[in-house]
Amino acid sequence: MRQQTLLALLFILLLTSCSSTKPRPDQGSSEPSGAQGATVAFAGTAGSVHSMDANLTTYSYVAVTNGVISELGSGTAPANAIQIPTGAAIYPGFIDSHSHAISFLVPTINGPDGSPFWLNLANVNVMLQPPCPAQPSCFTPTTTQDQVINALKSAKPNAMGWVLGWNYEPSRLSCNSNKTYGFLCPNNFENENQQTALQQMDAIRTDVPMMVTSESGHIVYVNTKGLAALNLCPPGSDTTKCYAPVFNPGVEWKLAQRGQLDEDLAVYAVSYIIAHMNEVMKTQNDPLPVFRQLITSSTQKYSQLGYTTVQEGAANPDVIAAYIAVARASPLPVRMAFLDYIQLPIGDAAYPKHIAIAAALRDTLASSDMFLAGIKLFADGTNQGYTSDMTSPVQYTNLNKPFTDPTIFPRQPYNGLADLDVNGLSQVVQWSHAKHLPVFIHTNGNKAQGNTLAALTGNPAAGIRDVIVHFTMPTQEQIQSVAQAGTIGVTFLMNDFYYYYQPLCEQLLQASGTANLYPAAWAAASGLHLGLHSDTSVTPPSPLFSVWVASTRSVQAPSWMPSLLPQCQTNRTNQLISRLQAIKAYTSDAAWLYNRDAARPGITPIGSLQKQYAGDLVVFSADPLDPATDLSTVKVLYTVHNGKVVYSDPTGSNPVVWPN
Repeated sequence: MRQQTLLALLFILLLTSCSSTKPRPDQGSSEPSGAQGATVAFAGTAGSVHSMDANLTTYSYVAVTNGVISELGSGTAPANAIQIPTGAAIYPGFIDSHSHAISFLVPTINGPDGSPFWLNLANVNVMLQPPCPAQPSCFTPTTTQDQVINALKSAKPNAMGWVLGWNYEPSRLSCNSNKTYGFLCPNNFENENQQTALQQMDAIRTDVPMMVTSESGHIVYVNTKGLAALNLCPPGSDTTKCYAPVFNPGVEWKLAQRGQLDEDLAVYAVSYIIAHMNEVMKTQNDPLPVFRQLITSSTQKYSQLGYTTVQEGAANPDVIAAYIAVARASPLPVRMAFLDYIQLPIGDAAYPKHIAIAAALRDTLASSDMFLAGIKLFADGTNQGYTSDMTSPVQYTNLNKPFTDPTIFPRQPYNGLADLDVNGLSQVVQWSHAKHLPVFIHTNGNKAQGNTLAALTGNPAAGIRDVIVHFTMPTQEQIQSVAQAGTIGVTFLMNDFYYYYQPLCEQLLQASGTANLYPAAWAAASGLHLGLHSDTSVTPPSPLFSVWVASTRSVQAPSWMPSLLPQCQTNRTNQLISRLQAIKAYTSDAAWLYNRDAARPGITPIGSLQKQYAGDLVVFSADPLDPATDLSTVKVLYTVHNGKVVYSDPTGSNPVVWPN
């Protein structure tokens, strides 16, 4: 049933073939969409334009014509150039190397009655809202489990008849008013030593279906009515009538009966709810109101932060078709990069067929302001949810039920769970490379990272660059193996370090396991092309915040949590990189990850300010490379995408929301 829907949407997509964005004869690719003959130029002082090219050349002005950079110089600027303020700086438009844009602003969607579908239970300011009591929307962190329980108990069912909680994160919640926190709290949904998650959720309410998503994005908690409404079924069932778990199906099914949906079941549950929201809201004139609002609002926000290329990090042809429909009605202010996540078992005969579908989709998108970046694979899950795949000497600590239950997890002591082993990863890498598609492999655990490296280095392909996403805890030897391969890039979820280092160091992995978490310094020293990313909606998508975290290795000290233990403080700054290295990770290095750092047939390059590169740039109120610049005060004055000013705040009147 789901596959028929997917193929029907894709067929429509292929027939329409992005007809509104065909290539212009003068360009060969229609990606740069600036008006024919139109020129926009910006001028500053000497050195204020940072090209981020191989020589780090600087200029005093830049001009964009027909959507591509036409002129760079240090002499007299074009007569029509917009003069930027003294101290302001121009950089290439920032490139997002991994996030989930469509889920960024989910709690902002209201039902027909004007009330929100979701309760925001986050303790991280993911949506970059001003602090309360600012109006109309503001952010106050959820700090205790009692706050979560009370919010769910008192919530009015939404327009679908559900109670939904967004971005709950047990690893950072304190126990009531004391500073014991995280998995040591007996009443958070992840700690099942006293009751299962299902029992805890049912104790809150049984009158309506209820679902709560985790901030990690890998876990969903449900009550009995919610579990029934999702129409799950055990492995081996007829999936035209229900949804059966795909990876580790036996384990996932047993966990589901306890009210905890892990990995692909979590992805399915969230997708089901968003589709249901759209059904409630759609009209004859607008069949995609929820998708339209999510896509439009998120891409606008990314543009306001200085991004010109944004990623949808676990899409499928249905989601991509929605993006195309929305963009056809009103062009997006950013270029979209899609990772195609095929939610099927590797042994399913349809899997390689879906890779062929992805290849056709890539070719269809080639003449649009979107591109299919590659196939998304999950080697494992999340450290916060105990689903990363570990091996000695890294061990999970402070384990709760059900992880100590050998009837669910025979491998005891429990040390994580792989989605795909090295053989499964290798098979998909081979299928993908045969269709000239890169793979982007999600990996957090050290065992999963070893499997990922073996699969990639054992299956190289000319002209294809693969990417390891997150790369949380590699060894120096593993970093060197990536460097020797020469065709593998890496990304680091640097914001995660800021928000989650304390529970990871103190409760999950110990100080020895987090001593070199997200080793950007090793990667930079080895000459790797690396990206920094937010994995939004896990953490906020502010790129300058990521630059600050990477160059300071700062850790949040929330008032509701205890002081960081001395042994964790000692290792905190092991992997510092410079601001320059961090900005490269959002510009030229990020372009390399997408294989768009140089001109190729049909491809206009991005990531640096050079002639005939895409006219993507961002104007900052102060230079992020100036050591005296406080990054938390820097504003985006202009964002230009394909030669079109898509965001403008020339006086810097819009306040910065620093997601501390």
